[in-house]
Amino acid sequence: MRKILIISRMILLTAISMSVMYADDTPSSTAVPISKVVANIYSQGYPSINKIEFDDGVYKAKVINDVGKEEYLYIDPNTGKVPLPKKGSTQINMSDAIAAVPSDRCKTIISVEDKSDVYEVECVDTANKEVKVYVDAISGKIFQIEYDD
Repeated sequence: MRKILIISRMILLTAISMSVMYADDTPSSTAVPISKVVANIYSQGYPSINKIEFDDGVYKAKVINDVGKEEYLYIDPNTGKVPLPKKGSTQINMSDAIAAVPSDRCKTIISVEDKSDVYEVECVDTANKEVKVYVDAISGKIFQIEYDD
């Protein structure tokens, strides 16, 4: 009898914890519908939406801004208000990032990667040592240099 009571309590606790765990993955009945949130995103000037979902109690959207960069938006499900696109912080392009790396620092560039707010330039210096140069994607200035051991 005691075993049955313990098992039934465990089942009940599991059911309660599962319902709480999944409660934040479904919008409430008072939440703004996802179709309205999508319309709000486009009306704020975002040209493209890669993904939108309701998770952890908010709408999460992965969008492309007007300069072609990916942004993540967190939207209140009660209001559906979408943050304005970030303005005034246009990023340099990859050619500008390469030009910012001094030739005495890098003899041969191996790879360049756009990591959103920074460009990571991997190269070999004049002593044939591997170097990583980090270029700020907004200012175009070098802010870190790492030498491989």
